[in-house]
Amino acid sequence: MSPESTVADIAPQALVAAGLDRAAEFQSQGKLEAAAAELEQSVQSARATPYEIEFLTRIRLGMMLADVYLALHRLEDAISFLAEETAFAERISQLMQATGTPNQKRQAMSGYLQIRDRTAQIGLLGNPAPEINLRMWLVGDPVTLADLRGKVAMLEFWATWCKPCQEMFPKLTSLYEQESKNGLEILGITRHYMAYGGTLEAKNEELDLIRKTVSEHGVTFRVAVADDERLQATFGANGLPTVVLIDRKGIVQYAGPGGEDPVFEKNLRNCLADQG
Repeated sequence: MSPESTVADIAPQALVAAGLDRAAEFQSQGKLEAAAAELEQSVQSARATPYEIEFLTRIRLGMMLADVYLALHRLEDAISFLAEETAFAERISQLMQATGTPNQKRQAMSGYLQIRDRTAQIGLLGNPAPEINLRMWLVGDPVTLADLRGKVAMLEFWATWCKPCQEMFPKLTSLYEQESKNGLEILGITRHYMAYGGTLEAKNEELDLIRKTVSEHGVTFRVAVADDERLQATFGANGLPTVVLIDRKGIVQYAGPGGEDPVFEKNLRNCLADQG
């Protein structure tokens, strides 16, 4: 920013950033209606001056308002809002890929993928889960979601290079041992990353690494390797780890980071308690 910039030039970014901070405070206090109102006002400001707001601030704003809408049981509002924000993020990403610096290109693509994935995840909620049709199973017998009807299915998307994924394995194993008797089935799903589109030798080397990771963690729940990235795109799971929780009737009840997310914990308990 040049020395000639005025306060008016930076006001929109400062205004939106301050709104985000206030909304986060309301959210932490459980004042969701107030948080939604603050974020909606920030969205108006951001859309009125779209090129004066830092792109990652806009992404944070979109993700945060969508989650507040969900907490308020305003699913349709979350879906329609994210559709608009994803379209904007895609335009910015395309512009940056054509004209930006390497860092701008990375940030723009990262932000776009974040909000695109969240849009896909929220679009799954309350709907029948798409079938998985996985061919390569490293642990457990092959299974489809149709086979698991009547059980609670938890899809955990992971990768060998993802540190939070590695940290999740002991917790998932413990959860599976505790809750499998109550109908919980966990499916760990990964794919080729380092060898994607590579030689057969490279793919076999990566498969060996996947098998070693699974073995080192003593994984007992099912683990599969997807053919390509299409399944991740369907479930909004490019960011890792991503968890998708499917109830006994085959309906998606949660899609997000899982782990310590209280929304995930609540949905998991509800799904396990519902024997219908």
